[in-house]
Amino acid sequence: MELKSPHYDGSLGGGLFEGRFELGAVVRYKYGEYSLIAGDDSVPFELPTDLFDGSHYFSARGLGISRSDAGGSFYALAGMTSTWVGTAFFQATRGNTPVAIFFSERRLSKSTRFVSRNIISDRQTSLQALAWQPRKWLKTSLTAGIGSNQKYSAASLEVDSEKLTIRASYIDAGSRFLRIAAPGLSISETDKGNIQGLYRPNRYFSISAGHQNIRQTLNPNSAAADASVSNVAGDFHVSGLWFGAGLFQSSFAGRNTVGTNLYFGRRLSERLEVSANYFESRPQHEPLTTILSGTLREKVAQRFSILELVTRSNGQTTTAFGGDFISNRLNIRADYQNVYLPFRPARPFQQALALNVGVRVWGPYQFTAASIVAPDGHLRYSFGASTYLYRYRGLMSEQPQSPASFSLPKFLVEGVVKDMDGNPVEGAALHIGREVAFTDGSGRFLKRFHKHGPFQVKVLPDEFLFSGSFEVVQAPSEVRADSEDRAADIAIVVRRVKSEKNVAP
Repeated sequence: MELKSPHYDGSLGGGLFEGRFELGAVVRYKYGEYSLIAGDDSVPFELPTDLFDGSHYFSARGLGISRSDAGGSFYALAGMTSTWVGTAFFQATRGNTPVAIFFSERRLSKSTRFVSRNIISDRQTSLQALAWQPRKWLKTSLTAGIGSNQKYSAASLEVDSEKLTIRASYIDAGSRFLRIAAPGLSISETDKGNIQGLYRPNRYFSISAGHQNIRQTLNPNSAAADASVSNVAGDFHVSGLWFGAGLFQSSFAGRNTVGTNLYFGRRLSERLEVSANYFESRPQHEPLTTILSGTLREKVAQRFSILELVTRSNGQTTTAFGGDFISNRLNIRADYQNVYLPFRPARPFQQALALNVGVRVWGPYQFTAASIVAPDGHLRYSFGASTYLYRYRGLMSEQPQSPASFSLPKFLVEGVVKDMDGNPVEGAALHIGREVAFTDGSGRFLKRFHKHGPFQVKVLPDEFLFSGSFEVVQAPSEVRADSEDRAADIAIVVRRVKSEKNVAP
């Protein structure tokens, strides 16, 4: 259960995990410019030199305080490290060792930022970083220090222009480096030299190449494993026709594998498209494996499409069906993606079901189901049910008053979020200034303020309450609050994003 109000938010989770009852809870309360935290917190641990890693975070249990403004931010917590257990929607932790955390960021100038990450526990972490962005298209960063008593240093460079994108980093870390020592912590880190480049000479053609060294925990109870992946790929897209090729080379546990991917697609009409993929992998001291697949996707109606997939591999032919359907009550998408798994050298290419289902039973009550591909290639599923409730008194002023004397902030920002077809988007998440707003069943949102502003507006697709992937098509970057009789509707447009057919490692 999650609670949100203008001045506090929190969550409570409880259930059985591996036969044992687990419980987790956290409350955050706004006190002026500060946010007070009590309970189990998910702590982001990111560094400016993290160009290739996913999001890093860990769990801690205790009392904390944070503050953020234009000049910087800080986060402090005293308590204990904790092991996160549960699923995507059920969050609980088990307390471990005492810990004190102090994270801070400070803007030294318009182009320079200082980042400090410090943890005191049975093993110490102190990482200091400088990020410099002299131009909009150029970023460079340095990080140095220790992580769990192991040395760590990193340097990164990022160039992002209209035609050329280059990301490069070099990491020198101890063999047992961890950002924080916590039992069962699943880690994914890049190591040594890493580079990725993308060149787009025009809108029709692009070529990319790169090399990555990956350190990954395959399951919470195993030691980290090392792998490397190199790749080069080209893509051509014009007038409803696309084709391309990719070459992969990976190394894991002393075994090398070479993989090849060829693909072709054609949009035959506004409602029909076809595509084909060929995958070939040559593992060291292992037989050659191939996968040939063809797909046919037909848009039956504005909100409904069907997909047929035929695959030929290992002398066998299989047929699978999928598609997507979008309505106010039911959102379902069953697609297939091809991933490259360097930690499985004998069969690095995997064709997997990408499932995302949301069923709104009544009002805001919704059931969800989704699938993910683990690093070892296993397909895993999660199922859940959710709802949300509104309480009118959450709009009241912060001081307790009698029902007859309460007053609302007199300025407001309101609007509507719709998709490309003009349908309202329920559960869309927005940041308006420092406030969070969610749309209701008609796609509308409203936030009240004591001042006119202006306030920055950010649409947060990753925090939408309902299933599906979205991207922003149209949204203002800044708004002003006005009185009820003068406030004009803000129009925000988003669109659903189809899952990629080919996913990089």
